Amino acid sequence: MSAQPLPPIRRLVTGHDTQGNAIVWKDEEIKASQAEHGPFLTRIWSSSELPPDVNTTDDLGLVDTGLANKGTICRIVDFPPKSVGMVHRSITLDYIYVLEGEVTLTLDDGSKTKVGKGNIVVQQGTMHGWDNETSNWARLLCVLISAKAPVVAGEELNAEVPFQI
Repeated sequence: MSAQPLPPIRRLVTGHDTQGNAIVWKDEEIKASQAEHGPFLTRIWSSSELPPDVNTTDDLGLVDTGLANKGTICRIVDFPPKSVGMVHRSITLDYIYVLEGEVTLTLDDGSKTKVGKGNIVVQQGTMHGWDNETSNWARLLCVLISAKAPVVAGEELNAEVPFQI
């Protein structure tokens, strides 16, 4: 699949003028690029630390963060019809909001949960994957925040990412 069938995202970024007044710094359409493992990703914004520095004059939507970083990431992820994701873990707290379509949240315990338009998943450093079992595209808004590693039975769990983005 060479083209993204869902429309590009309009991204507005605010900032300040020299008098300290709020301004719209960027107002543009941004397009997705296809990730190595299948879905299309639209980078919205990121920060490399917590708390984020809001004094930057760099376009932090252009930063290649990989799956996760030590700050925050906001991206749109578009899943093609009949696609199967890879189960993975990032050491992040994720807020995943389904904007369009339906996906299946797959966990390493074998469970599969349908998540539809308007639903939100709070993902807390678990092994998970996203499948699109439908004939339609699905679009998710994903906000990832660097987190402390989960600890189970006294053992700290590590990131497990079998793909590149």
